[in-house]
Amino acid sequence: MRLLLRILLIVLLGIALFGCATQALHSNKSSSTEKIKSFLVTQDAATLVVAGEEHHFIFPLGEPLKSLLQWQGRNKLTPTFGTFSVNAGQTVTGNYTLQSNLAQLSATEKRFLTQRGFKAGNNTSVLEYSATIQGTRYLAGDVKVPQTAYFHQPYRVSIIAPDDAADTAAKIALTPLALAADGVTAVLGGIVLAPFFGLWVLSGGY
Repeated sequence: MRLLLRILLIVLLGIALFGCATQALHSNKSSSTEKIKSFLVTQDAATLVVAGEEHHFIFPLGEPLKSLLQWQGRNKLTPTFGTFSVNAGQTVTGNYTLQSNLAQLSATEKRFLTQRGFKAGNNTSVLEYSATIQGTRYLAGDVKVPQTAYFHQPYRVSIIAPDDAADTAAKIALTPLALAADGVTAVLGGIVLAPFFGLWVLSGGY
């Protein structure tokens, strides 16, 4: 009986400690919301800049997203974003889903999307594609993206970060994005950015 009680006590202590550890893990994280105003793509289509009000998120751009950003029918895609997480090194990881209404697509457009991984979703009237994207978060500082590159309405994306990745200038590097002298053309490492690529999300078309 004593042995049984001892085992039971050990199990209960283990559960209690695990619960405390789990609670501590969650309490060491903070959440915030970032207002996303624009997407910018470098002219070589190798880098995506997601320009927020307070931060810039810079992602290497691969397929199929690269092709989709340059697709003439990109205004037929509707994105949704999951929660993005940031670690202490300012690496940001998040999920996104792109959907397109089948009724608005031609046979050629349907083929283009299915060749890039789009499939029928739970709602059979749409094609959708989901993926994870990873990059780096920077402070926007005084660098402001030209209003000509703004979405018609900004997105809001939820950001989860541990407390040691707090939003402080001391812990986050300033953006490598700079503005040209005329204040209109944005450049990243000398590569001209194409804001019109970014307008595919909320422009409603050209």
